[in-house]
Amino acid sequence: MKKILFIQHKAPYGSESPSETLDVALVCAAFGQSVSLLFQGDGVWQLLPEQQGQALDRKTLIAQLGALPLYDIEQVYADAASLRDRGLSAEQLGLPVTLLESEALRELLAAQEAVLRI
Repeated sequence: MKKILFIQHKAPYGSESPSETLDVALVCAAFGQSVSLLFQGDGVWQLLPEQQGQALDRKTLIAQLGALPLYDIEQVYADAASLRDRGLSAEQLGLPVTLLESEALRELLAAQEAVLRI
């Protein structure tokens, strides 16, 4: 089983990248890979519960993220500095995440066999 970290670093609806990255992560998990997700930079906006993707004819990402446990994706992280920089806190997010400071982020990255930032 390969350890793969997917980094979500883009705002939820500026491009198709966040949705496509999530789709690839779910496929990898469905095929038995050990998948983790890290939300960093503008990617932390994907975690807010008030999203209205249908207004833009897009899937609502937070609803898709709710399916992570069905795919055994339980390692979901957020860059604590990215949240602070955007005036957000863990209590505002639509799903539970583990907040990581810079040293813990480095350790997470070092522990992976593959890191995908699309």
